[in-house]
Amino acid sequence: MTAYYDTLIVTFSDPIGILDMMCTDTCDVATLKEWIESYESTRMTPISEHTAVITSEYNMVHVVEWLRKYTPIAEMKEY
Repeated sequence: MTAYYDTLIVTFSDPIGILDMMCTDTCDVATLKEWIESYESTRMTPISEHTAVITSEYNMVHVVEWLRKYTPIAEMKEY
């Protein structure tokens, strides 16, 4: 069985460290990474202060919806 993963590269307007504090205050998790990875088969890898690669087998639509609603996004590319 082959798993197919959606990939998202997102650049946030604010540093990921600032977004981590937002998650601590409002999402009952310690970091943005922890929140994203609470979705089954979904992983987040920060690659710079503002940019992360997110992969998900089948939950990407929900992750993208939440990110657009609750985080300041400078750029988002889906692959």
